[in-house]
Amino acid sequence: MSFLSPLFLLGLAAIAMPIIVHLVRRTRAKKIEFPSLMFVRQVPQRTIRRKRLINWLLLALRSLALLCLVFAFARPYLNSNAAETSGRAKTSVILLDNSFSMKYGKRFEQAKTKARTVINEAGSNDQIALVTFGQGYEVLSRFTNDKAKLNSLLDNAQAGLGATAYTQALRGAEELMKEATTASRNIILLSDFQAAGWNPADATYRLSNDIKLINQDVGEANAPNLAITEVNAQAVVYQQKYSDKLTARIANFSDDARDGMQVEFQLNDHVVEKRQVKVAARETSLVEFTDFNLNEGVNRGVIEITDNNFDADNKFYFTLHRETQGQALVVESATRSRNESLYLRNALTTGDNLPFALTIKTPASVNPGDLASYKVIILNDVENVNPALAENLKSFVEKGGGLIIAAGRHVDAASFNEAFKQISPVVLGEAVQPKGDYVTLSDIKTDHPVFDVFRQSGRLAAARVFGYRRATPNEKSSVLARFEDGTPALIESSFGQGKVLLFTSTLDASWNDLPLTPLYLPLVRQMTRYLGERERQAWNLVGQTFTAQPGKDGAVPAVDAPGNTRVTERNQTASGELIINAKENGFYRLRYADHSDFAAVNLDGKESDLTKLTIDDFTTAVTGADAKGNAAAAQTKLTDEEREAKQRVWWPLLIAALLLFVTEAVLSRRTKMARVIG
Repeated sequence: MSFLSPLFLLGLAAIAMPIIVHLVRRTRAKKIEFPSLMFVRQVPQRTIRRKRLINWLLLALRSLALLCLVFAFARPYLNSNAAETSGRAKTSVILLDNSFSMKYGKRFEQAKTKARTVINEAGSNDQIALVTFGQGYEVLSRFTNDKAKLNSLLDNAQAGLGATAYTQALRGAEELMKEATTASRNIILLSDFQAAGWNPADATYRLSNDIKLINQDVGEANAPNLAITEVNAQAVVYQQKYSDKLTARIANFSDDARDGMQVEFQLNDHVVEKRQVKVAARETSLVEFTDFNLNEGVNRGVIEITDNNFDADNKFYFTLHRETQGQALVVESATRSRNESLYLRNALTTGDNLPFALTIKTPASVNPGDLASYKVIILNDVENVNPALAENLKSFVEKGGGLIIAAGRHVDAASFNEAFKQISPVVLGEAVQPKGDYVTLSDIKTDHPVFDVFRQSGRLAAARVFGYRRATPNEKSSVLARFEDGTPALIESSFGQGKVLLFTSTLDASWNDLPLTPLYLPLVRQMTRYLGERERQAWNLVGQTFTAQPGKDGAVPAVDAPGNTRVTERNQTASGELIINAKENGFYRLRYADHSDFAAVNLDGKESDLTKLTIDDFTTAVTGADAKGNAAAAQTKLTDEEREAKQRVWWPLLIAALLLFVTEAVLSRRTKMARVIG
């Protein structure tokens, strides 16, 4: 038995009042001297005993009535954990959601309050583990019955910036349960139960049958929010004016439309443009910006909106790098017609914001000393490459250059295999004319950067190939695309610090009609960008990792987080790049010896959608148990106020006090009248 307002128990002192009244009003026999007792009325002893009994009954009624009244005001409730404490011990894992959505309102503080109640009500033999989770999970404490330690860890817990992953958190809790020594095992999940954290279509995981899941919901039923979920920007630009479209996606996660909302575009801490937009309920709106100037080097961009519901996701950060064009070299045979290289030349020189300045030469006119100035070299169906040039190309790739080889009808397979045996990804074979007039590309790795632009638009299979070469890939190469008969079409290999791409057909229209399709230009440009450009991203997500290249002196940069704290982790890739784990949103500053660079990190847009999942469906999916039974179990872990409000013990106590007072009044009146009549 516990009391919600124990100070009212001081009222128990009022019980002394009826006792004092009883003692004061007790009938005392007066001594009167009579010469004779013949005139004194005789009172039977039984009547005297009955009066005394009635007086004691009245005292008991008055005392009990006051006792019930005091207890009713103290608001008692039954502590269900007391029964459990006297029984068998339990093992519990408290899963505390500290994802970004828990920063909304007072969600995280409410979750900590519920967790603290679970800890404080645990029995002396119970074992509790404390785990926080977002995208991943962190074990703050393994199983212990040290309540002071658990409460201290809980006090220091803070909501983070990561997304939510319920399945991964439950897997971690179940793995921790292997250390449990009791038969009663509970996972207490404290969360806002955000729908974005669980995908019912991929829900194949289930908890073990001997583990009970107890859900504690701290999320509001209606949580409106407005957020910038994505910015589509070209990370690298080779001209002063940004002529492409920079697009920001604004999502309205509420049931009311937002009209006249201000969107502000900032570049290098200066306002570039402001817009007024309207976003319908539960819809998204695109805002485009273009034709603005960029400084040389890195430019820091911010898109900001105004939303009073939840301002933590009102900014989106990105970087735009303005760089000088690189040099690309196309090598082709002198005897070839200029029309044969027309398509390749046009693909690499037509349009704005081109990454490379193109030079076309014959093998004899190539100066070996100039190769280091090029980022990409294309061997466009070269008939014969002399051994000296082949050796220089090998050194070019080894030092980090990118080489594209079109092995078409002019290539002599034997001399090619001999000259490029160290860097070629394949051994070339004979030329093939398909039996069915043509073949198409198939088995394309669309997850590779070369084919990334064709994931959602464009079909490479639409191109017809009338001739190609047999090719046998070596062990270290990777086939990115094949023809219908299984022959490799595009193969990649690495050598030293550089890469080689080999296409077993032509880059002109002699062996295929690829140059006549709209797929040709993006394919050629993606191949050259992949080999010759440093891969940059306009922004990253919290929870992801990104890398920073070493400086000119070979040293990795010092890194300052958005909160102006120095990043001390110094993990590096095999190629020497610094690995940075993005834990904060904003701009990470990369301090090199001669300059500074920036990397932008943002919150996951899915986490801004505060829509709740259906808890009953979630519980049934991950446990296979009846969700109603789970809800009943969850009631055992209510707060003191919730438990008292559900039990309402004060109400029958108040009724009992009233009945006792009425009974006492009736009995007292009858006794008084009997005395008067007597």
